[in-house]
Amino acid sequence: MYINTYLILIFLCNYVYSETFLQILKKYNYPAEEHVIETSDGYILKAQRIPHGADGTQPREVVLLGHGMGGSGENFILLGPPDGLAYYLSDRGFDVWFFNARGSLHSRKHKSLSPDRNRKQFWNFSWHEIATIDLVDTVNYILRVTGKDGLFYVGHSQGTTILMVMLAEHPEMNQKVKAATLLAPSAYLQHTSSPILSLGSKLRRLGESITSMLNMYELPMSNGLILNRFLKTLCNRSSMKDICMDAVYLLGGANSGLVNKTLLPMLIEFIPSSISTKQAWHYGQVIASGEFKQYDYGKKMNQKKYNSPTPPMYNMSNIEVPIGLFYGDSDPFSTPKMIDEFVKVLPNIELVYKAPEENFNHLDYILAYNAKEIINDVLLDKVFKKYMDDNTVD
Repeated sequence: MYINTYLILIFLCNYVYSETFLQILKKYNYPAEEHVIETSDGYILKAQRIPHGADGTQPREVVLLGHGMGGSGENFILLGPPDGLAYYLSDRGFDVWFFNARGSLHSRKHKSLSPDRNRKQFWNFSWHEIATIDLVDTVNYILRVTGKDGLFYVGHSQGTTILMVMLAEHPEMNQKVKAATLLAPSAYLQHTSSPILSLGSKLRRLGESITSMLNMYELPMSNGLILNRFLKTLCNRSSMKDICMDAVYLLGGANSGLVNKTLLPMLIEFIPSSISTKQAWHYGQVIASGEFKQYDYGKKMNQKKYNSPTPPMYNMSNIEVPIGLFYGDSDPFSTPKMIDEFVKVLPNIELVYKAPEENFNHLDYILAYNAKEIINDVLLDKVFKKYMDDNTVD
């Protein structure tokens, strides 16, 4: 959902930030693990883990964090301890796992395909496959490793989409998710408040044709290194920091002033992570059609793939998991009208919560300096606590 923002960021601000995901966790005295998961269709995913808090407290519950499109597991540690969501949950007795979708920073491998040499085949997926294969296989892997029969889930942006698609398409997975918090729930995007997104959706078919003709199946493309080297210092200049922050917010809503500019080095390092063009076109399809459906390949291919000239709708009535819906007043990807749509179709809504800050936007859920008070405390107390085994929160 951030494609244009990310492309601008690539040319504006390309920091070199040397620390890896696990090094960052260990720097703050959190134990860190990395697990390798091979999906049923051959993609090699990595899932990082904080098995317990920095103080050594043994975990009671398992939680999986699902990143947005163009992101990775790092999204949930960018804010740093103690208020970054991953650290916050770890300190309160959770065994924290980080999901990394195929094609993203940590999941760019396949048992037989190369993302560079076999571009068309490797990048032939949308968030439908991420949901119905990657997320299913990751949840099953985590439960097998931990010996638990269920886990909690927090998704941001596309991380919310994939949870809903997984539960709609695989109803048996409802028994494996105890409760979920959806930060910026993204499905009924025809109600977006962004004219850029609306216009982009109308050009989807043209975009598909152009990117296919150019053999361009990955965004952003990993090129332009000379230009990146030339521009990498721009955002480190005090005179450029405000411009860089505005670029970050270009598609995410108004600049609320809630994100500290000191986060820019890590933010630019880890975002954007690659996506397939098909992920973007799938969202464009939803915006243009006003329907939350599987990917539309055109009548001929739809008939072959779905036995129908049109793609099937996602059956939201299959979703039984207790869900908290979090949104902000300046988030173009999760507007009040979208929330109204969710309220109509989701059968087990635990909480509908509007962030109290004015101009709260798409990135503030995970990056706002006061995220602990306005997001983390609320999701733990109002959504998760009721379904925790001992019903207590540290």
